Amino acid sequence: MAYTVILPTLNENDHINKLIKDIQIVFSGIDQDYEIIIVDDNSNDGTIDRVKEIQKNNSNIQIYIRKDLKKNIAESLNLGIKKSKFENIIWMDADFQHPPDHIKSFHENKKENDVVIFSRFIQGSSRYFDDDLSKKEINEDHSLFFNKLCKFFLYKDISDYTSGFVCIKKKNFTNYKLHGYYGDYFINLIVHCKLNNYKITELPFKEGKRRSGLSKTFMSYSSNYAILGYHYFLSLLKNYLKKKLRIF
Repeated sequence: MAYTVILPTLNENDHINKLIKDIQIVFSGIDQDYEIIIVDDNSNDGTIDRVKEIQKNNSNIQIYIRKDLKKNIAESLNLGIKKSKFENIIWMDADFQHPPDHIKSFHENKKENDVVIFSRFIQGSSRYFDDDLSKKEINEDHSLFFNKLCKFFLYKDISDYTSGFVCIKKKNFTNYKLHGYYGDYFINLIVHCKLNNYKITELPFKEGKRRSGLSKTFMSYSSNYAILGYHYFLSLLKNYLKKKLRIF
């Protein structure tokens, strides 16, 4: 099996070099062909130049820059999927919350499944703030509550509807594109896969602490919070109706 790893980036200069090296070590250890595709939302901290420097000695690393476009993770991932050349697609955060060494578990579980998701909310998982609650970001309680709602109204065998750490076959995107405001793109994807009877499994993982910056889904009591909440609950309602009516 061969893999494409898609990394959506925005101002990741402090750690992108280590992240790429860690991914390379994993694939060297499991002896599988791979490529790394960086889709950057026009970083201004040197991330682009850093990746281009790494690229000089690594022919299997590509970078695509989304200039003058509205930041949207679903569109970044769609570009990465379009440019990918391998059948197994992995995408993950570029800030080390999704530990690269867990890619080995994707490889171990991919044969029997169409979609493999790392979940924060199943037995065996641990969160970055488990040992120090002071590090817990304000949006975490909202995320847990929303995922419980999704589990109740959508599919009870899925626990993390906003994971973003996944391995999925490219053929599943033949007639489908990711769409959504931010994390809701993942809800849409799960329902699409369920309606098409793809075999999905969730795996536990040890969530890392973000190396820099804030989560792109950071919720504050502001207009941004209201907009994000609106899109999340609208997505839940739409997907509930799709499930009930079997709308593909």
